[in-house]
Amino acid sequence: MARNARITCPAGVWTRLTAADAAADISIMLANWVPVSLQATADATTPTDARGPLELMGKGDGWSEATIVEKFPGVAAAVNIWAKPIEADIGLGAVDAVIGISHA
Repeated sequence: MARNARITCPAGVWTRLTAADAAADISIMLANWVPVSLQATADATTPTDARGPLELMGKGDGWSEATIVEKFPGVAAAVNIWAKPIEADIGLGAVDAVIGISHA
């Protein structure tokens, strides 16, 4: 299922950014100044890691037209991207992040 939206990611929890399994190119951008940790999974199971391998640190960070596997080569057949604000992890309180995502 395609998605072209801004997603609010509540502090302290993983939020699924992809609308469904996504195999085509994805564009993603942090839309506010709340840093996030990103993780990919091969199914719709919520990550259990405290933080993912990639982070977006400032407004405008992200990428355009890349597959999930290109960004997360360590996850075979990755089809979902998740985000978790890291403000609480680094002692700055519970603040929601906003991420723009577009995929086919």
